[in-house]
Amino acid sequence: MNRILLSVIAVAMIGCGPTFGGPDPVFPISARDREGAAWFPQALQETILRCGPFGPGARRELMDEHKAAWYGGHLAAAGEAPLFRSNGRSLRFTWLRTFDAPVVIRLDTGADGAVTMAATELSGHGGYEPGTIARRIERRLSTGEVAALKRVVEQTGVLKQTAATCDAGLDGAQWVVESNGPDGYRFVERQSPESGPVRVFGLHLVGLTGWAYDSVY
Repeated sequence: MNRILLSVIAVAMIGCGPTFGGPDPVFPISARDREGAAWFPQALQETILRCGPFGPGARRELMDEHKAAWYGGHLAAAGEAPLFRSNGRSLRFTWLRTFDAPVVIRLDTGADGAVTMAATELSGHGGYEPGTIARRIERRLSTGEVAALKRVVEQTGVLKQTAATCDAGLDGAQWVVESNGPDGYRFVERQSPESGPVRVFGLHLVGLTGWAYDSVY
């Protein structure tokens, strides 16, 4: 069955509120997280998204086991590792389109301020099996590209957005932004955003790869 359908079935028939949580979604990393093999810190699974209008309303975990396995499977196929365990400062955009090739783009900042991009496109589909690596780019960003990246991050405030919203659909695409560094681990996701910070940031990173896509959703 479609993986996005499984993720949203609990809220598909409920009138949803606009957003979850407050801005600047920093999630704590425990010693157990660092010693374990999970793709995401336990704090994401312990965070509850409330979407219904009646009392506490519909409840679901921000990161349930199904979603962690789904996202983690695609990241593993792309040769990635859990971002919250990375050293230094890193950004990652994961683009899982239901019927199209998954794309994962990671930016690592070195001690000298240089930024290296590792972008991977898989042969499968974002809502189903990930497939294998179809193409990959690893390169250092130019000074101009780094400056433009910083402007996009600052102007959109993408890393200070609420972690999730209650928007849900049967098909679409997951746009997932992660950040890790001295100021903590951040996680922001949206489903098929037509506008807003996550879409602007994600498309900016896709532009850095030089890859063109007809299906942008």
